[in-house]
Amino acid sequence: MSEQTLSKRGQKNVSAGEAFDKLVEIFTNVYDKDSNPDGIISLGVAENGLMHEELASYFTKLDINTRHLTYGDGPFGSRALRSALSNFFNDYFSPVNKVLPEQLVVAGGVTSVIDLITFATANPGDGILVGRPLYTSFPNDVSIRAEAKLVAVSSEGKDPMSEEMVEQYEKELVKQEKVGTKIKAIILASSPTQTKDTLKAYMRFCQKHHIHFISDEIYAMSIYSTPDNTTSIPFTSALSIDTTSIIDTDLVHILYGMSKDFSCNGLRAGVLLTQNNSPLIKSVKSVALFSWPASVAEHYWTHLLNDRPFLDYYFKENSKRLAEGYTILTTFLKKREIEWIRGSNAGFFIWVDFRSFLGKDIHVDEDEKVETVAVERPSQVYRTSKKAGERDDWFFQKLIKAKVFVASGNAFFAEEHGWYRVSFSIPKEVLQVGLERLGRVLEEVKREVDG
Repeated sequence: MSEQTLSKRGQKNVSAGEAFDKLVEIFTNVYDKDSNPDGIISLGVAENGLMHEELASYFTKLDINTRHLTYGDGPFGSRALRSALSNFFNDYFSPVNKVLPEQLVVAGGVTSVIDLITFATANPGDGILVGRPLYTSFPNDVSIRAEAKLVAVSSEGKDPMSEEMVEQYEKELVKQEKVGTKIKAIILASSPTQTKDTLKAYMRFCQKHHIHFISDEIYAMSIYSTPDNTTSIPFTSALSIDTTSIIDTDLVHILYGMSKDFSCNGLRAGVLLTQNNSPLIKSVKSVALFSWPASVAEHYWTHLLNDRPFLDYYFKENSKRLAEGYTILTTFLKKREIEWIRGSNAGFFIWVDFRSFLGKDIHVDEDEKVETVAVERPSQVYRTSKKAGERDDWFFQKLIKAKVFVASGNAFFAEEHGWYRVSFSIPKEVLQVGLERLGRVLEEVKREVDG
């Protein structure tokens, strides 16, 4: 069937769907020591496999009854889950105002939540500001159905989670509105290094322009101590900010999910929390039918949230294993004198500098920036040359050929070629095999570049 038989929306989304094809190839050829030793080891997906055995064992002990095979309490989260989530937020996120179950809408993952809130707050063609580098699915999340436009904000060397970064958002907003793009929101992918002052600065920016402040807090509990950061900085939630005289509370929204902190990417459960915007809640609920969470996923998450002894054990052990994975990866990098962005103490990956493996002639003067525009994706302006892009693709293909997947910064709108997101949240023995494969590629590439 030709594309001409599709709607305009359908035709536009054809290329967006193709973006997942390469990931599907990886997902369907995953390494297993016994059953698929020649499979691909993924060091490029933000998935935490460190506690899977414990979680699988825990879930198999839970009873599934006929109620879990029905529509449950409806398409926006069971009463039991919303109650458990509100208690969880109150106990772990230090909210200024108590979180209530009626302030929550549960959907089939945070991707669905972003789609829902974008659909409710932005018109087709409106812009959503997100700082670079950014999660690779954000552009699709805001555009596939809602038809909004993701606007990537360049840091230009500033700390993406600093107060001075707000200046970049201001510049981009002015630039976009000059060309007719109405900015409706920012999505702040929260970091453990963010402070209350930083959050307040972003909130003031949103209040100034009367746009929505959306805080994506999916790694709030995935915090660990490392040799680079010997004391874990407690996560600072936007909920912990007294917004009085800073921002209207109906503009503040929190995103959270089961995928990251609870290591359950496959169960698809996410939540939108907004404390003073009942029209938004009602609007989101009206279309929640399209992202209805599975009753079994709700059941599992509810039990986890209510089982505080297991939850305390889980978070403590998960933190310990994340720190171990981080140390294994950074020891590998130090041995090879490869730099990475230091100071992180949360999440499943680090931002690694492989630019030296692209060659010595990859940089250009500031006034010779190369702009690359991908179909239906924001423009990307790189501070490296076109040749660097070609070498970056060459380097990535070397990795895939060696059966190790590392995520190229190109997928995350990096501002320079040669940066890669490397994950360490997989079982230690698999991580070590993956790093052995990566090491062989690096040695081969270095010989070719130096030769």
